[in-house]
Amino acid sequence: METFPIRFITDPGLFPLCRALRMLGFDALNRSNLKSSDVIEIAIEERRVWIRTNPEELNLQYGIRYFLVSSWEVPGQLEELDRQFSLKFLADPFSRCLKDNALLRLVPREVVLNRAPENILKSHDRFYECLVCGRVYWQGSHLKRMAKRLAEWGWIIKMTNGK
Repeated sequence: METFPIRFITDPGLFPLCRALRMLGFDALNRSNLKSSDVIEIAIEERRVWIRTNPEELNLQYGIRYFLVSSWEVPGQLEELDRQFSLKFLADPFSRCLKDNALLRLVPREVVLNRAPENILKSHDRFYECLVCGRVYWQGSHLKRMAKRLAEWGWIIKMTNGK
């Protein structure tokens, strides 16, 4: 039997959860302004779990996996998802672009010379680039704050030294 990586699509009100899932390295889309019919198509074609909050609004369709979160806060929602899908064993933190959900790749400093601040270029050796939008990432204070938040939520994030 072929296995697929777990992928999610969240309802508009769950954008903070979507962002947290991306921080943890999961392929997560937010429904945003998509019509239900478009979400159904995406969920079936891409084998995504549709994360919802309201059971009355479920459009039960063949081939779609739904998950209803009951918590209104991201830490509780992540805990519910982890209980169902064992996400802590699958997480690959900070491996996706927070903006467009694409994977990041490690790139040499020379590739980002004109796209990263001078002080960052001097103080860091490891740079990552989004494969879609070209956004540049490094292990700076913003990443450390996100890792701290995830740790407060019960997710142990190992950070490597940026220099």
